[in-house]
Amino acid sequence: MATNSEARQASIRAVTSTTALHNEDWLALFAARSIPEGTFNERMLAYINGELSTSYTDINLALQAFATDQDDFNFSSMGTFTP
Repeated sequence: MATNSEARQASIRAVTSTTALHNEDWLALFAARSIPEGTFNERMLAYINGELSTSYTDINLALQAFATDQDDFNFSSMGTFTP
């Protein structure tokens, strides 16, 4: 059984067809979604804001909102999702 982090990574790989390390798979997803260059957290924030049509400036609030949108309690408990 996969951990939640592994399940999230599998969801990303299904979209990006990558087989890299965890962060590299996320970076491939950001690139596929035309998220501009920046730090990992800046790009994650931009990705979430794009997915939710929001304008969060706090990464933790954005992660929580994203998890809620995916019907999960919080980001850590989020397994597979729709990237």
